[in-house]
Amino acid sequence: MSSFSDTLPSVPESQLEQVAVLPVLIERGKPVRIVLITTRDSGRWTIPKGNPIKGLQPHEAAAREAMEEGGLIGKVGKEALGVYDFWKRRTGHWELAKVRVFPLRVEAQLQDFKERDIRKVQVFDVDDAEENVLEPGLKTIIRNYAKSVEGW
Repeated sequence: MSSFSDTLPSVPESQLEQVAVLPVLIERGKPVRIVLITTRDSGRWTIPKGNPIKGLQPHEAAAREAMEEGGLIGKVGKEALGVYDFWKRRTGHWELAKVRVFPLRVEAQLQDFKERDIRKVQVFDVDDAEENVLEPGLKTIIRNYAKSVEGW
């Protein structure tokens, strides 16, 4: 007799790995705020992410994505905050991606950036940021990082 799990198709380990930043606004004595951007396709809220870039360290590639997707510039951390999984839409199928997230302390937003006309950028308090992103792992990263910098 087979078990229930034997009847389900297995999900192969993803070959797709991406890098991202968690853009944060941190001001002494004020609550941490999170900057989210919309996706190109569905318009849902997320963080800037993309594929690793040859010749750049992962945190540098993630910072470049933030600049291109949201015009966000600032100081990026070299150590990842964590990893989360998400399903990336591909032509005709979905692929499981693992996303390594680095902190980005936002210092400014460029007025003109590569994807300005196809994305929205908005600042959220931590609770609203968590509520607006779909991926449970990303929600956890947001909450844990905000707690770690509270009272900075």
